[in-house]
This record gives sequence, structure tokens and C-alpha cells, in this order.
Amino acid sequence: MGEIAIPVVVTIVLWWGSTGAILYVDGLPRPTHRWSLAVASLLALLALAAIGWTAADTSAAAAYTAFVAALVLWGWTELTFLTGTIAGPRRAPCPPDATGFRRFRLAASAIIDHELAIAAAGIAVLVLTWDAANPVAAWTYGVLWLMRLSAKINLFLGVPNPPDAFLPAHLAYLGSYFRRRAMNPFMPVAMTAATVALVLFALPGFDAATDPFKRIAHLLPGTLLALGILEHWLMVLPIASTKLWDWGFASHRRGSATTAPEAVTSWEASMTGEVDAGALRGVLEQVAVGQFGQVISLTGTSRAGNGWIRFAVAHGRAELHPAAPRRFSPPVVTAIGRDFDAARLERAFAACAA
Repeated sequence: MGEIAIPVVVTIVLWWGSTGAILYVDGLPRPTHRWSLAVASLLALLALAAIGWTAADTSAAAAYTAFVAALVLWGWTELTFLTGTIAGPRRAPCPPDATGFRRFRLAASAIIDHELAIAAAGIAVLVLTWDAANPVAAWTYGVLWLMRLSAKINLFLGVPNPPDAFLPAHLAYLGSYFRRRAMNPFMPVAMTAATVALVLFALPGFDAATDPFKRIAHLLPGTLLALGILEHWLMVLPIASTKLWDWGFASHRRGSATTAPEAVTSWEASMTGEVDAGALRGVLEQVAVGQFGQVISLTGTSRAGNGWIRFAVAHGRAELHPAAPRRFSPPVVTAIGRDFDAARLERAFAACAA
């Protein structure tokens, strides 16, 4: 049982820990990013060396080493993106009237440099492990690449719960390329294909007759694939996935608090018309993790669909509940905090209009 449990647990811990670490580093003051990127780049080079060094080794230690090295290399691509160092030539929101191929072209322009960086690193891994006895690094990087590509396609086509809160303030414009809708045709296809691939790929890892290296080689990337499927479900289910990495967002909140002046200010705006509840939840989660500055509390009411909703952000938590219309008139949103970006906050709430 331990032969199966250990690779699964190791993968989950590394997935959770590395994601939170990247979020934490990205939330540190901007002047520190160049040092973070320098360290990450050095680690990426060492990871490539480790992948090449373990390519012919079929020991259990080599399997784990190749897996960690692939995660480190992937972490470099993520950090360069989240810091805004490698993203794309377009650094502006999607125009409201952009549809069809024009919207696709603009979205691609916003992230094309990141896609090329991912491809370049992937090609390097493939070259180092081509026809090698130890394919763990290639399988791991391939799973991460394919599942991230699937996530991006689904975000572009539309999901109920896009992860807006994971975008740092300097990349908030990318949220305008996400579409909120109940479902898109590609999501069930992607989820089904990934689930079938998971079953087929993971089966050797559960076979008692499989040799130890092959078992680990299938279970490590296989568990990562299962976690990728979970991330897809989090885009569909009304769950605040940011809570999984609350510690990673601590640097975002601390950065806002340490740079803020002493004076407490307030802001209020009218919530005219109806709002899209999914879009509103995304904005509230961004507020909760400090991406508009240090918002101490936020409350509001608005029309949504056939009824009214009451929403709030306090103590780092976003809440949204149905409400009786007669108790709330007129519909407004009010924020209290220190040194928060009121203009950007107003634009974000205005964009929630259905």
C-alpha cells in the first residue's frame, strides 16, 4: 500500500506547496521580482541538468528527481508569467465589442510570449529525454502543459467560476478575456478525455506485478493529472479555490498593508442594473486577496437574475447571499480601506453588469 500512497502524497504536497510558494513570491514587493526571477532561472537550469542526468537512470530516486526537476522548470514558466516578465505584447483589456476571431487574436496576443516560453522549455525536456529509459520528466511536463492549455481554452470559451483572484494586479486585464457562462462545449470533452487518460495511464501504478520504477513513473504524473482534473472542476463548481492557498496570498495582503498610509478612506458606487453573480464573485475574491489594495471591508447589494443578492468582503473572505429586495434600496457597494485603487475597483464592479 505504501508503494502507491507515497508517490500520491508526494505529488499532492508538492503541487500544493509549489503553487502557494509561487503565489507568495509573486506577492512580494515588485523590486524583489528580479531577484526571485534570477533564483528561479538558476533553479530552472539546474532542473534541466537533473533531467538530463537522470534520463538513463531507472531507480526510484531518479524517478522522484526527474519529477521534481520538471516541476521546478514548470514553476519557472509560471513565475515569469505571474510577474509579468513573459506574458505577451498586448497589455490591455479585451474591448467589450470584440467577438469571434478578433477576440481570439487579442487573447492570443496577451499570452503568446508565455506560450512560446512553455514550448521552448518543453522542447528542451523532450530533447533531454528522447528515447530515454526514464521518461518521468517528459510525462510530468507534458501533463502540466496539456492541462494548462485545456484550462486556458475553457477560460476563453467560458466557465461558471473563472479563477480571477489568481491574477495579480498587474495582470488583472487578462480577466477581461475570460468568459463566464454555465458551460462550454469543450469542457465536457476535455474532462472526459482527461479522465479516460488518467485511468489508462495510472493502471500500471496499481498493478502489483509492476516493477517499482514503472509504478512510481506512472503514479507521479498520474496523480498530477488527477489534480489537473480537480482544477478543472474548481472552474465549474461554486467553490472559492483561493482558500487552498490562503498562505500564498499572505504576501499580497501584507504588501498592501505595509505600503498603505494611516488614513482610512471610503468609497461608494451605485450598482445599477443586474449583475452576473459569477463575475461578481470573481471580483470579490480579488478584493479578498488584496489585488485592489488594502480593502478592510466591503459590502453591497444588487439585483441578480430574478432576485437580489447581498455581498461582502471582510477578514479576507468573500460572501454572497440571496436577499429580500425590500430591505435594500438603493443598490450600492461600499468599501473601506487604506490606499486601495478605487478607480479600478469601480471599473471591476461596472464590468459585472450582465
